[in-house]
Amino acid sequence: MFKLDSPLMNFLNKVADIMILNLMFIVFSIPFFTIGAAFSAAYYMGFKMVKNEETYIVKGFWKAFKENFKQATAIWLILVVVFGILIADYRIIAYSGIEFAQWIRIAMTTVTLVVLMGVVFLFPLQARFINPVKNTIKNAFLMALSHLPTAFLLVAVYAVPVVFLYFIPQSLPILILMTFGVVIYIKSFLLLRVFRKYEEAIINRNQVTPGDADDPEADSGIFAESDRIERENKMVRVFRNGKFVEVPESSLNQDAEAKK
Repeated sequence: MFKLDSPLMNFLNKVADIMILNLMFIVFSIPFFTIGAAFSAAYYMGFKMVKNEETYIVKGFWKAFKENFKQATAIWLILVVVFGILIADYRIIAYSGIEFAQWIRIAMTTVTLVVLMGVVFLFPLQARFINPVKNTIKNAFLMALSHLPTAFLLVAVYAVPVVFLYFIPQSLPILILMTFGVVIYIKSFLLLRVFRKYEEAIINRNQVTPGDADDPEADSGIFAESDRIERENKMVRVFRNGKFVEVPESSLNQDAEAKK
C-alpha cells in the first residue's frame, strides 16, 4: 500500500502537487497585475500534471510565469477594463433609479455570459499556444462558441467551491489550500480533450509539403482564420519542445528541402 508507485502514494503525490500549485498561484497573484501570468503558469503546469509529465512544480511554474508574463499581463489588463465596464453598467442598472427595459437586462446578462465563456479559454490558450494577444483572444471566443457544453461546464467549475463553502462553512481551510489548484487541474483535464484535435490538425498541416500548405481546403477548424493571417505574414505554427510555436514559413521550406 505504501510503496512509492502504489495507487495510494500516487494519489497523495498528486494532492501534494495540487496544493503546491495552489500556493504558487496565490503567491504570484498577490501583486494583482500578475494574475494573468499566474493563471497561464498554473495552466501550463496543470496540463503537465494531467499528462503525468510534471517534474518540479515550483521550477516549472516559475519558468512558465516568466515566458508568459508579457502577453498574459496584457490580456489580464484588458479583462480588468472589460469587467470594470460590465460592473459599472450593472451598478447603473441597479442603483441609478432609472427603469431600464427588460431587453437591456437580458442583453447585459447574455454579454456577460459570453465574456465569461471566452475568458475560461483565454489563459489556457496562452499557456498552450504561442500567438499574438489579438489572436489568443479571438481564438478563445471562437473556441468557446464552438464548444458550448464544455464552455458552460468550465464556467460552472468555479461555482463548486462557492457551493461547498455555503453548505459547509467548516471547509474554508481546505478550500484555501486546494481550491485554485483543483479547479485548474479539472479544467486542464477538460481543456486538453478540446485542444487535442486542434493540435493534431496543426501538426498534420505543418507536415504537408509547402505547396499543399497553401491549399484553401487545408484550412478548417477553430484556428483557420488566424492560420491564414499568419501564413500571409510568413509565420506558421509548429510543435516544438512540448509547445506550439510560430516560426517563419521559409524555415519550414528550408527544412523540407534539406530532407530531400
